[in-house]
Amino acid sequence: MAYVSLDDILVCPNLPSLPAVAVRLLELTSDPDVAISEIAKLVQQDQALAAKVLKTVNSSFYGLMTPCGSIDRAMGYLGLNTVKSLVLGFSLVETTRNASVGGFDFDRHWRRAIISATGARIIAKALGGIDPEDAFTASLFQDMGMLACFATMKESYSEVISGVVHRDLSDRERSELGYDHAEVGSALAARWKLPDEIVTAIRYHHDPDACSTQGQHLVRAVALGARICDCLETDAPSSCMRTFERVSRGWYGSKFPETGHVLNEVSETSKTLAKMFEQDIGTMPSSAEIMSKAQEQELEHQVSMQRRSDELAREVLVDGLTQVANRKRFDAELSRMYDAYTKDSVPFGVIFFDADKFKSVNDTYGHTAGDVVLMELAHRTTETVGQDGIVFRYGGEEFAVLVQGRSIDWCADLGERVRMAFASRPFDLRGVEGVPDELPVTASIGVSSTDAGQPERLSSADQVVQEADECVYAAKADGRNNVKVFGQKKVDSGLDLQASLGTGVPDSSSQPSLKKKSTIMLVEDDSLAATLVISLLKRRSNVDVTWFKSGTEACTMLEQSSPEGDDAPLLILCDYSLPGCNGHEVLRVARAASHTSGVPFFMLTGNNEQHMREETIRRGASQFIHKDDFCADINKWLGELLGIGDGVAA
Repeated sequence: MAYVSLDDILVCPNLPSLPAVAVRLLELTSDPDVAISEIAKLVQQDQALAAKVLKTVNSSFYGLMTPCGSIDRAMGYLGLNTVKSLVLGFSLVETTRNASVGGFDFDRHWRRAIISATGARIIAKALGGIDPEDAFTASLFQDMGMLACFATMKESYSEVISGVVHRDLSDRERSELGYDHAEVGSALAARWKLPDEIVTAIRYHHDPDACSTQGQHLVRAVALGARICDCLETDAPSSCMRTFERVSRGWYGSKFPETGHVLNEVSETSKTLAKMFEQDIGTMPSSAEIMSKAQEQELEHQVSMQRRSDELAREVLVDGLTQVANRKRFDAELSRMYDAYTKDSVPFGVIFFDADKFKSVNDTYGHTAGDVVLMELAHRTTETVGQDGIVFRYGGEEFAVLVQGRSIDWCADLGERVRMAFASRPFDLRGVEGVPDELPVTASIGVSSTDAGQPERLSSADQVVQEADECVYAAKADGRNNVKVFGQKKVDSGLDLQASLGTGVPDSSSQPSLKKKSTIMLVEDDSLAATLVISLLKRRSNVDVTWFKSGTEACTMLEQSSPEGDDAPLLILCDYSLPGCNGHEVLRVARAASHTSGVPFFMLTGNNEQHMREETIRRGASQFIHKDDFCADINKWLGELLGIGDGVAA
């Protein structure tokens, strides 16, 4: 782009230039002893200019009681500065009268100049200590640096300022050009020999706080005039009004006039001035409309901020995945309940649980499936508890329920209802790709409360939590899927998982025999892993599976089955880590029995340790396979060894 330096702009022949009358006027007024008649004579040499000045002086903008028919009388009524500001104003407008538009919005420029100048003059009159006509002139000239930049760079400058709101214009110019229009305008004002205080006001109108000279009050009046113009835009955001009030009150406190009154006066007066300058500044909203809009937007802003504050507060206390309360809220609610217990003897209980063998969900099916399980655990618990307690995700797969004002027996009953909510029907995983449609999920639950034992046993709220947590471990040690209650010897064991679910998978606790139809024997204590394998294998109608949950049961059935071999399995899939007899013992029994000595034996494991692989193969296993590899490609393993892989989907 054809950007130029600041020095290049100042020597450009296309720069706006003041008419001879304005130049001579500045020279005369720089002499403190000049006669008013001499200035009047100068202005009257340009009859068109003199007519405009008199027309403006006699308009409502100045509100003279008696009509004024001459320039010298106008100066007598209103002062030399008034006539000088009008002459300079009309002269500046004249410099762009025949300018080629070519990408620069002159109408918008003069709208801004006229409204800002009117505002600065009104503010100066209201505050005192500032010459209103100096404020008017400085504000009218504040953006003339933009005219100079456009005259020099044309479309290149238009591209720089395109789409930029005026309050951000100075930053954009300095970023793109290395200087801004305020610097250009003040340099031109100095060249035209405008008064020093006006040069300073032009230089700092975008950054009034940077001005530390005696002309600071004039700079502030010009800056506030520009902010009034921002407020009077038809599409102005409420932030313009808030900023104007914040800045004006910060500078002048209660001395500054009421905002609505200032806006009304500027809106009406600038229309009159625009006619004198023969400029169309369009329509402007009334101060009532501006204030009403600002109040509405402020209310919307406050509602939005409150809503966001509520959301942030909720995010702090709610678990992002399950949408139940989180550990931070658990600690707060526990403290609150313990205070009520110590002060008013209001009892409270803690129900603690986690999903049985949840790690195998993530390991076998992936974390997406694990997340679905956690969300469903939270959902079913919340439905079961209802308004009787608060559900929390304590951490990982651990959940807790806090109950206030209930006995230990009531809490124990709620714990059992929560357990049944999980065990009564499988979890729906149809939304997760590559896993069974349904999975059985159970939980081991521990319950304690303040009345689960002698009150003197309690030294803190954490002790009740610890008691419930210990009961969870006891429930797991007792076979999982049951409820343990602190202080009670009786154990309420849960229903058998597969019998409750009715999945069609036989329960090994009923001691099933190896029927001839059963072609594959599965030995696996992990219900989730077993369900996946069975689901994948059963997609073939000619494949049947008999499932054993422990190595001990599998060994017993192998030893007691028919030695003739009529009911021998076609394949044995056996986990290595089993309760009771491990996989090596099951392998020994299988190889010792004549009817299973030659049956393919797959040892499934969760690790790939070489020494275990070698030992397992040495003992007679056909394959030593990681569970993930087996489930990923069942076709391969069954097809290679048994020829039954076709059609078995992995």
